[in-house]
This record gives sequence, structure tokens and C-alpha cells, in this order.
Amino acid sequence: MLKKSLFAGLMLALFSVAGYSQNLGKVDNDLKSKINAALTGYYAVKDALVASDLEKTKEKAGDLVTLINEISEDKMSEEQKAFWGKLAAPLKTDAEHIRDTGDLEHQRSHFVQLSNNFYSLINGFKANTAEAYLHYCPMKKATWLSSSKLVFNPYYGEKMIDCGSVRATLKKN
Repeated sequence: MLKKSLFAGLMLALFSVAGYSQNLGKVDNDLKSKINAALTGYYAVKDALVASDLEKTKEKAGDLVTLINEISEDKMSEEQKAFWGKLAAPLKTDAEHIRDTGDLEHQRSHFVQLSNNFYSLINGFKANTAEAYLHYCPMKKATWLSSSKLVFNPYYGEKMIDCGSVRATLKKN
């Protein structure tokens, strides 16, 4: 019963942000490209966390901040602007915290919300050019995105590298 309640709570939290995933209409190809580049940057942060490499995580999070800043509203519809407006600041803030902290566990704590918001971004804009997989760690009760079905847990690194499972697949667009 407790497991079901925790999972339901996690999914509610995930979809409260993802709940904005109404049909955003046609997305400009340049915009899709910028969002997909940010997703690739997110994967680099995730991989550095999997390796428990503090400095590399900081570096990759700095790259991610740059990629997020390159996403422009210029070619967005009003609905897309409203959707992006709910995600832009939290994405940037969490990436900046990951970049600026000298503590791996603090990086990982910000990665939880960064992951939730990236899921919402990719699910909403349908901008991934390859399948993306939403993984779930039952120990952390948190999700993350991956370009692979294979589980490499960014929340525990080598301690529990394969802890988790695929919860959803975002088809390529």
C-alpha cells in the first residue's frame, strides 16, 4: 500500500508539471534542434553524475546552462511561450546550482527537479530526435531521462549503478 502511495505521489508530482503537455502544435525545426541540444547536454550531466565526477558534473552543467539560454521564444506560438515560461527559470536555476556547488550530493538533489522539468520539456515540445527513456530509482524515489534503456543510476553512482527501471518511453519526433 505504501509503495503504491509513493508511486502515485511521484507520478502526480511529475504530471503536475507535465500536465501542461497539451498539444503545443507544430514546433519550429530550429527550436526543436535547440531543445534537443539541451537534452543532449542534460544527458552529459547525468553521465557525469553516474561517474560521481564532481568537476565534470560542474563543467557539463555549465554547458547545459548555455544550451538552455540558447532556447529562444522567437519562433514559439503563444501556447509554447506559456509552456516554456513555466520551465525556463527552474531548468536554468537547477543547472546553475549543479554547476556552482562543490558537493556531489547537492548536485544530485538539484538533478531530481532538473530531471522532472526536462521530462516535461521534452514531452511537451516533442523535440527529441531519438527515443528517450524515463527511468525511476525506487531508493531515491526520483526519475531521470536517458538515451538508453540500460539503467545507470545518477543518484547513487557506483554504489547502486543498476538500481532502477524504465517507466516510460518518449518516442522520437
